[in-house]
Amino acid sequence: MKSRMASNRNARMKPPQLPADLAPGRLTTLDDEGEYVAMLLADSDLAGQSAGNVVFDQLIVRHASLSRARLPKMKMSDTRLEACDLSGALLQKARWYRVELVGCRLTGIQLSEFNGEDVLFRGCTMDSAMFTSGKLRTVRFEKCTMRRLLLEKTVLAGAVFSECDLAEADLTGSTLKGVDFRGSNLAGIHVEERQLQGTIIDSLQAIQVALLLGINVREPGE
Repeated sequence: MKSRMASNRNARMKPPQLPADLAPGRLTTLDDEGEYVAMLLADSDLAGQSAGNVVFDQLIVRHASLSRARLPKMKMSDTRLEACDLSGALLQKARWYRVELVGCRLTGIQLSEFNGEDVLFRGCTMDSAMFTSGKLRTVRFEKCTMRRLLLEKTVLAGAVFSECDLAEADLTGSTLKGVDFRGSNLAGIHVEERQLQGTIIDSLQAIQVALLLGINVREPGE
């Protein structure tokens, strides 16, 4: 049992495959079916823009704003986003592969029918983010604030939530078997008992979960 739990937490993710040297680029407008490849983008203001079937491939994106952008069917691969703002963005049917988001703001982002594989979220603010009817494979959330997260009817395979704040998150209807929650705050989460079967939690979380399920936890003699 111990070795299986460890292998889940240490499951090897595939990092973005980026060229050693990326030429600086400039991006001010996103076009429908636009393909943006092999660039280092910094300080791009793309807030509120709308474009369908956009492709990001082999990019490093720093301090960009995609706040409130509408980007249906966005495809992103071998890309790293650093300190970017995607708050309130609508990314229906997005497809991400080998993507890292570090220190990004994703408050209220909507990722319906999201398909992500080998995706890392590290140190991101994701309060009230919405993942619905999607599939997440080998996805890690590390030290993310995810209060009131909506994770509904989503299939998670090999997912890890490490030191995240999931207070009052709604996980209703999602497939959580094998998901590793150790070290995260699960206070007030909304989840059904059957969904927790096969999940990995620590001893402190076991008490939180017991309280959620209406179990009265007492020490002998109390």
